[in-house]
Amino acid sequence: MTRFTESDGVLFTEESLNLVLLGSLHVKAPRQNTTLSELKADMARQAKVLGGNGVIEFRYSQRADSPLKNVFSFKWDTERLVGTGKVVLFEGDPRTEN
Repeated sequence: MTRFTESDGVLFTEESLNLVLLGSLHVKAPRQNTTLSELKADMARQAKVLGGNGVIEFRYSQRADSPLKNVFSFKWDTERLVGTGKVVLFEGDPRTEN
C-alpha cells in the first residue's frame, strides 16, 4: 500500500505511480535550518502552480551551498535541504482507493 503525507492540500509519496506527469520539481530551501515541513510547503505551492495536487517520487537530501566550503580553514556550515519530485494530478483521493 502506498504511503502518503500531505502539505497544503498536496499529497506526497516516495513511490513511482503510473500517472500523467505535469512537471518536475527541484526545490532548494531558501535558508539553512529549514524544516522538512517548510520545504514540502514550498514544493506544494509550486506543484499547485503546475496544476497538480500530488508529488510522486519525492526525495529530499541535504546539500552544500558551495563547492568552496572545504577550501576555507574555518568551519562554515552551508548545507540546505533540497527536494525533488514529479508533479501529478490525482483524480480522487488515492488514500481511500483500493
